[in-house]
Amino acid sequence: MYIDTHTHLNFPQFDEDRAMVIGNAKKVRVKQCIVPGVDHISSITAVNLASTYPDVILAAVGYHPYEATKNPDVSYLESLIKTEKVVAIGECGLDYHLYKGEMAAGRKDIQQRLFEEQLHLALKYNKPVIIHCRDAFEDVFAILGRLPQVPRGVIHCFSGGLQDIRVAQNLGLYVGIDGNVTYSKHLEAIVPHISTNMLLLETDAPYLTPVPHRGERNEPKYVPLIAKKIAELQKRPLAEVMEVTTANARALFSI
Repeated sequence: MYIDTHTHLNFPQFDEDRAMVIGNAKKVRVKQCIVPGVDHISSITAVNLASTYPDVILAAVGYHPYEATKNPDVSYLESLIKTEKVVAIGECGLDYHLYKGEMAAGRKDIQQRLFEEQLHLALKYNKPVIIHCRDAFEDVFAILGRLPQVPRGVIHCFSGGLQDIRVAQNLGLYVGIDGNVTYSKHLEAIVPHISTNMLLLETDAPYLTPVPHRGERNEPKYVPLIAKKIAELQKRPLAEVMEVTTANARALFSI
């Protein structure tokens, strides 16, 4: 079986046919999906979906870095974390893409504070963390290094280089590979160097739809296409990629 470790089935894009999307995923052996929150509402929705589809959906709750300017109350997440349906904190992290070419004084700081608050929450409740990192690897690793303990976690939609892989591995982190591996020259060069015991499969649906379905809404049913591309790049049997990534997901999220 496959596990889609990052899919936004809590987003409005799936309101009309969510049950069908889940059914289509099952048909191609995608048996479980982790649905992360990005804000207050989507975190609640993730938990509710985990209750509605208990055999398929597991929830994560958190605030995306773009929420930092809204000054969200991280303590609110604690009421959600205490439900057995919540397996992780996230997605949370740093996203400096908007600030390319700018100093962004103050704006990066509030993202960092929000990230740190959620990391401390992950440690408090012994939950893994789903880390969003875009153009911010140096600061993400610096923040993790300042903690009394590095939480278990995954760098979602990994976009870093070889040195970032090494640092992530030293910190005991996993890396999530998404549908863009089927069309990104950068990922084609990087993925062969990632140890399989670090790999997780993600769709980030409804975004990052893999080839040959680019331009369509992404869905968990496309996880096997991501696994197939990884197998091709790493010159491994597809069955091995499926087995190892599923074992990795179960180990990280305790499922």
